[in-house]
Amino acid sequence: MREGIRMIDIHSHVIFGVDDGAKSEKDTRDLLEESYKQGVRTIIATPHRRRGMFETDIEIIKENFKRVEEIAAEVASDLRVYLGSEIYYKEGEIAKIESGAYPRLAETDYVLVEFPYEMRYKEIHRALNKVILLGLTPVVAHVERYNDVDEKGVQELINMGAYIQVNAASVLKPKLIGDKHKHYKKRAKKYLDAELVHFIASDMHNIDSRRTYMREAYNIIEEKYGPTIAYELFEKNQEKLLMNKII
Repeated sequence: MREGIRMIDIHSHVIFGVDDGAKSEKDTRDLLEESYKQGVRTIIATPHRRRGMFETDIEIIKENFKRVEEIAAEVASDLRVYLGSEIYYKEGEIAKIESGAYPRLAETDYVLVEFPYEMRYKEIHRALNKVILLGLTPVVAHVERYNDVDEKGVQELINMGAYIQVNAASVLKPKLIGDKHKHYKKRAKKYLDAELVHFIASDMHNIDSRRTYMREAYNIIEEKYGPTIAYELFEKNQEKLLMNKII
């Protein structure tokens, strides 16, 4: 890892008590401390917004996020946190996205969108087109998880104006035995090899089974693709997002 790296994590579940991520203020502190140790200096908190499953009132999310900001300042003076959301796309969600009921990434025009893993590619394409027609810029969350999406499909999504995020855990080398996410890692490698990825992010939920892995992923990307690509995938593109610029 190069000296002075200041990674930016655009996908995380660090707000306590609002989804299946951090359960307590201690969990939040543990996640922030581990991220900081790994070289992350900016985190966008993206609690799930999913009808019928994760429907925590937005005012509770905002109130808990204020405490997350305080904890971040206690962890390190140069650790920044922003609010966003991970939007689980279903029919009828466009109205909520348009109304601003779901926070955009750090108050930009970027929105992080998740889909059912078995959703057909043409439905994903149609949904993202609806988001784009609102004047928003979709970031496809953990693209490696969608079973009906391939390299050609990812390229088409990019061509239409979407950006692509891969989870740091999916960059790690597959285990020989007992790796239930081996197929995600194989897809992620194909997309990285084809230069179809804009962001690596943690999607961290806890410090055990779903922790950050950002340093490990950075080191693998730097070794395989070089320091310039690593810088783009972990910092440069994210800086442009935070400035609401085109990548």
